[in-house]
Amino acid sequence: MKKIVFWLAFIVGIIAVIGACSKSEDGSSTAATTSCAGVTGWTEATSCSGTASGSITGIDNITLSGTYSKNNIGAYMGWGVDNSTGCVDNTTMVSGFSIGSTSAPTGTNSMIFEDVVTSSSSIATNYKFYSDTSCQTEIATLTLGYTDFTVGDNVTGLSTTVTGKSSTYPSTATKVSYTQSCTGMKASTDAGATFLTAVFGSAGVSPTVGTTHSCSIGGDTTNAFVKLDNESAVPVVWGATFIYWDDSATSDWTSGVDTLMTLP
Repeated sequence: MKKIVFWLAFIVGIIAVIGACSKSEDGSSTAATTSCAGVTGWTEATSCSGTASGSITGIDNITLSGTYSKNNIGAYMGWGVDNSTGCVDNTTMVSGFSIGSTSAPTGTNSMIFEDVVTSSSSIATNYKFYSDTSCQTEIATLTLGYTDFTVGDNVTGLSTTVTGKSSTYPSTATKVSYTQSCTGMKASTDAGATFLTAVFGSAGVSPTVGTTHSCSIGGDTTNAFVKLDNESAVPVVWGATFIYWDDSATSDWTSGVDTLMTLP
């Protein structure tokens, strides 16, 4: 969701609560016996799903389902992105990626960064890092899970321009809210473990290489503006849906508004 260059959207605001991150190769993590050890407020969870399932309705009368990517536009622009999977092997995009102040794991040559609908009332964000250029050999995975996704009132009269951004934004949106609920992670290499430890900083996360960890974290609730657009902003040949998402908005779009694009 952002100018047409899909970077960190929806997650940037969520990352502020990054006491909850995790992920596995198939997008769903299963708890390990020591996954939450040493982290205040975390408890064991059976899983933290990052696998697409179900759909969310009520936003612009369009069904939100499946996977939507920050980087998908790169496939159409020739930037080294596989449109069918969201796999990014563009070296500039990979080297420029970070979660807070933490860069991608050492040795990363491709990555997947995506948001998914996991049920009619839950969503998740997945980060996946690979040592090859085709998203096959895993270094680390991370999933942030959110539940209690609620669709609220529609809002109108929003600004179509946002300071510091070149895109034109829709004048209407829908209020939504969701609560951070779980985090899952897996380090497949030492570099992956170093990355995950750094992401969580002082939280005390210390993942075991080769082990999938899942925790229930009872996080904060986020209020956001969401707009789905499968008409005016999308060239017919693409057949995709743009999703404008602003988890900092209270009365109008803010500089935090981002743009994602659905995978086909």
